[in-house]
Amino acid sequence: MMNRQVAILAVGMLALSGTLRAADVIDGVVAIVNSNVITYSQVMELVQPVDRELRRNFSGQELDDQRRKAQEDALNTLIEHALIVQEFDAKGYKIPETYVEGQINNRIATEFGGNRAAFIKTLEAENLTLSQFRDQERERIIIEVMRDQRARKTMVVSPYKIAQYYQDHIDQFKVGDQVKLRMIYVKRGEPVAADAVANGQDSASATNQAASTNSAAAAAVTNSAASTGSSTTTVAEATAVTNASEVTLANAEVSAAVSTTAVSGTATVVTNTVEVATTNGATTNVVTAAAVSDTNAAATAATTATTAPPAVDLQRKLAEEVLGKLDAGDSFESLARVYSEGKEAKEGGDWGWIGRDILRKELNETAFSLKPGQHSRVIETAEGYYILEVDDVKPAHTTPLAEVRDDIEKTLLQQQRAQMQEQWVKDLRAKAYIRLF
Repeated sequence: MMNRQVAILAVGMLALSGTLRAADVIDGVVAIVNSNVITYSQVMELVQPVDRELRRNFSGQELDDQRRKAQEDALNTLIEHALIVQEFDAKGYKIPETYVEGQINNRIATEFGGNRAAFIKTLEAENLTLSQFRDQERERIIIEVMRDQRARKTMVVSPYKIAQYYQDHIDQFKVGDQVKLRMIYVKRGEPVAADAVANGQDSASATNQAASTNSAAAAAVTNSAASTGSSTTTVAEATAVTNASEVTLANAEVSAAVSTTAVSGTATVVTNTVEVATTNGATTNVVTAAAVSDTNAAATAATTATTAPPAVDLQRKLAEEVLGKLDAGDSFESLARVYSEGKEAKEGGDWGWIGRDILRKELNETAFSLKPGQHSRVIETAEGYYILEVDDVKPAHTTPLAEVRDDIEKTLLQQQRAQMQEQWVKDLRAKAYIRLF
């Protein structure tokens, strides 16, 4: 019956609040709890912060349903508060005014930096007087004291209940594979040209240095022929090797002091020096192929054929240097403190125990493939470079009861206190006069 009355009242308040503008102020009695009166404005004051959140997240009929529930909860809360304060007074308890004033001063110090004037202005903005705020603070303290008094009653959780909870919630205590992980993270940097890394030498210069000036080996070709009378000896073949290209001298005239030879694809000048010697009527022709100058053409071809080296991320080089230190036996923890840019750097890159659902795929696969004491290679991702180390491994298992007994006991104690509070309020309601309008 009581719940039905509350629901009807909440519907009425919802309909009323929907017709009001924010500036309108309409008040009325919505409930009487023994000698206490609860007003509509008190309910709406409690609902207001929740209502703003509801308006952001819901609309239409769903918003109406959520607001109705929030108003029901607010009214029930005000009824409970009234009952608890009345119980406090009925038992003859007192809260010293000095204690109440001390609590107000503490709030001024923590929330307003000790500025009492700012505190008063805030009360005025909320249409509250200092006297009204003092009454609210006194009520808050009373409710807190009464609830705490009930919670302090001795409660014992039996070993049987702990064991039963463990069996009923066994899935909560199942643990998948875990590793105790450390991580070094280096953010990705801006790529720079490889030549800038090598002491600022540009790639064109490096290419020209690599492609040396081509000086053709001088090939001396000597053709001796016996001649009777006045006969002329012809050089059948004169070969000069220049830049790995074969140069052919065809039909070189003996009398020619200089001949020009065309090299395939390149205009190459070959200077042929002809020396003639006469011995016993025989003429000997010696053709010496001088050095071939092909510097410009060869350099151009080499530069064209050579592609520019890829850009280098100096941050990757840093990660690789760190990896080298690890491979040499340096401490992962120490290197993480110095080089890692992750939030765990101060703890030596320590992530503690983690399961398979914590890391991204590429890191997760590597982490769970390592053995205790092993570290990974550099793992490259879109945002940077990672190096992982596993300190220890735990295979999938169910946590023993002995390890979770204390946690289960705390959970059961909290449940008992909540049930006790709920039953206490029900008892207060049962002996109270409550009328809803």
